[in-house]
Amino acid sequence: MSKYLALAIKQAANSQCRYRVGAVLVRGGRVLGGACNKYRNHPIIDFQNASFHAEEVILRRTRRPQGAVVYVARVDSQGRPLLARPCERCQQALAAYGVVRAHYTTATGSASMRIAQPASQGARY
Repeated sequence: MSKYLALAIKQAANSQCRYRVGAVLVRGGRVLGGACNKYRNHPIIDFQNASFHAEEVILRRTRRPQGAVVYVARVDSQGRPLLARPCERCQQALAAYGVVRAHYTTATGSASMRIAQPASQGARY
């Protein structure tokens, strides 16, 4: 497991949510920031959007994440890694901010995925 996924696991351990998820944003071997998921506290928030996902929190905290890679981890109550593939909402947010790849924990190790960039950005040569 990479050192960045290990950092994401540490972030996930800080979460107070039912599903404990953490994320670390890295570019050029430098950690740009880390965060865990959090509950929203506004009284009229619907249940589908009741939490800020770790990926969303880290994007709000990071200036210029373009070209970065995100590492996402989810842990159970014993601190064991679980599947943490970014959801569709987070994939869209990551793409909008120019994050190019996601590495995430699984119950048996880790996996990665390319973040599809919006068509409006066009090809970069």
